[in-house]
Amino acid sequence: MRDTLPARALDTRHRQPRRKGFPALLAMAAVVLFMAGCAAIPTDGPVGTSDPVSTRSNSNKVDYQQYNPVAGASPESIIRGFIDSGTGIGDDFQTARQYLTAPLAQSWAADKRTLVYTNTVSVTPGKAKDSYLVKFDTVSSVDSTGVMTPAPAGSTDTIEMDLVQVDGEWRIAKTPDGVVLSQDTFNVLFKPVTLYFYDSTYTYGVPDVRWLAGTGSRTATSIVRDMLAGPAPYLKGAVFSAFPAGMSLARDSVSVNNGLAKVGLTAQPLLESSVQQRQRMHAQLLVSLRGAVNDVTEVQFLADDREVDMGGSGDAVPAMVIDNPVPSAQVGISKNELAMYDGGTVARVAGLGSVAALGPNEPAMSYNEKNFAFLSADGNHAFTVSAGHPPDNVASGVALTAPSFAPNGWLWTAAGDGSGMVFAANADPGAKAAAPVVLTVPWLTGREVTTFRISRDGTRALVISNAHGESQVSITGISVSGQVPKALTEPINLAHEGAPTIGVWTGETSVAAMAPSTTSEVAIQVLDFARPTSTLAPLKGATWLSAGAGLHDVHAQTPSQMYSQAGNSWQPAVKGLGQASYAG
Repeated sequence: MRDTLPARALDTRHRQPRRKGFPALLAMAAVVLFMAGCAAIPTDGPVGTSDPVSTRSNSNKVDYQQYNPVAGASPESIIRGFIDSGTGIGDDFQTARQYLTAPLAQSWAADKRTLVYTNTVSVTPGKAKDSYLVKFDTVSSVDSTGVMTPAPAGSTDTIEMDLVQVDGEWRIAKTPDGVVLSQDTFNVLFKPVTLYFYDSTYTYGVPDVRWLAGTGSRTATSIVRDMLAGPAPYLKGAVFSAFPAGMSLARDSVSVNNGLAKVGLTAQPLLESSVQQRQRMHAQLLVSLRGAVNDVTEVQFLADDREVDMGGSGDAVPAMVIDNPVPSAQVGISKNELAMYDGGTVARVAGLGSVAALGPNEPAMSYNEKNFAFLSADGNHAFTVSAGHPPDNVASGVALTAPSFAPNGWLWTAAGDGSGMVFAANADPGAKAAAPVVLTVPWLTGREVTTFRISRDGTRALVISNAHGESQVSITGISVSGQVPKALTEPINLAHEGAPTIGVWTGETSVAAMAPSTTSEVAIQVLDFARPTSTLAPLKGATWLSAGAGLHDVHAQTPSQMYSQAGNSWQPAVKGLGQASYAG
């Protein structure tokens, strides 16, 4: 049992959103119907004794009706009224604070954390006098910076609330910081926003999805504040920010007018930064704001309310590469040799000598389509090969995962024997020689790794592993020194169903995963940081998976046939090509 947070809204007493601009008659009818169905919850009455705290501007376009506590309400009614008032994001939960004692109303930090639940919430007496337990099924949690962490299947949370009487009325004297929202309510009040940080070369934009409430200038302010606070925990040490450490907003607001976002920052670190650094700061923030706030087209940095020097046209830095595209061709196995498939024909890779004697499996291709890799027949050796160069055994281990290229040409694979070993080697024969790297990853020790795929920005890895019959689909960050890998970060785990073993990246924030079978129908799950999990149409006998530019470019493969998507079904694409993969 975990001590967590107060629940915001009960499924059985859910406040329906009231959209601004609806006719008054409809609004009144909705309130009347709601009150008729929720007589057990206080719906009117005098404001409590707590002094309100300062409010924040409300830019949400959806409101939830809230009600002050009524005189003579029971402890359970006060708890439920407090829960239902937890949708008051726009005015800093002024109504919810009326259910608290005056000291708690001032100190309670509603935005400390949000727990998202499904099904219903129960309220029962606790062991201590005037103590109550609130219990619910948790699906995810969101911290104060908007980082969402999915909860393991079957998770529950229980919180304890203590009540006291104030001037003869029950009020909540103890409850943890934060709120709880039903999944439906959360989806109305919050939206996913993608912050971008740099990779180590300041080339690629690495997405960091946050869940934020509000729109317009409120969202812009949250984006800047969260960006200055740094990346999500699983990306720390793997990504880079152009904003110097210690920089903060000069004022707790970002104005957006006529497409221009004016961002006032602490003067000293801003003025001490170089023009190149400011240009990178500008590129990083602009791409993040443009994707989240529709009317932002430009960013202006201010120090002490004065615009700072951003240099001239010759000082401009390249734009971030967002969602790095992959070539349209795939590499696979045909007649025991590496072969290319361009969407029409299958042909052996030009210039390569025969690799048939090695029994090639699970091939990979670099982004420049010049370097290739594959596993040996026994799955314990990874080879690289390119035109004019013989196969080179770059990694050896037990039950290696399918090799995967990063955009910088490094090749990765992981051992599947529970040793926690991950291998990386620079596979470009024309590059400066670098010794292969072997990492021992503590959180993979004891886990059978079946998939290790590098993201298209080269900064993250999709890892699918299993231990004691439980499957994990994880995203980890890659820490490097120069171009040399040094460590993998503690991962974030994605919610999924079943026990997938094979997975691929389908975009910058999404992956597809499945449990292969030669005889049964196989459902491919699409797991996304910014969207609910979805499932593609099942395909009988699917044993392999590849993905190019987005979900429409996902291919499923049986031992004899590759299939491509056609609406909500699969259609045959090509025969005679096995284990095909896009670059990466």
